[in-house]
Amino acid sequence: MEELHLIWREDIDALQFAAGNGGQCFIHRLALRTLLGPRLSPDECLTFARQNAAALLGAARQKIEASEAPAHWNFHLDSRQIRRGLS
Repeated sequence: MEELHLIWREDIDALQFAAGNGGQCFIHRLALRTLLGPRLSPDECLTFARQNAAALLGAARQKIEASEAPAHWNFHLDSRQIRRGLS
């Protein structure tokens, strides 16, 4: 499994990792709350992301391949995109 170098960005309340397009991918805590429940801590978000790194990276790659995230652009994944990556 490819490892993501995840960080928690307190300033924007989101996970961040290198997206593979030269930019950064962000997943806001609200997107994760939609999937996992309303009382998630940053540590729980990081744990979920580590356990599902392949799915998150796959969702990011799908967005890049669909030309929704051009080279060197930063972008967000929403709960629907993450859910598709998990299935």
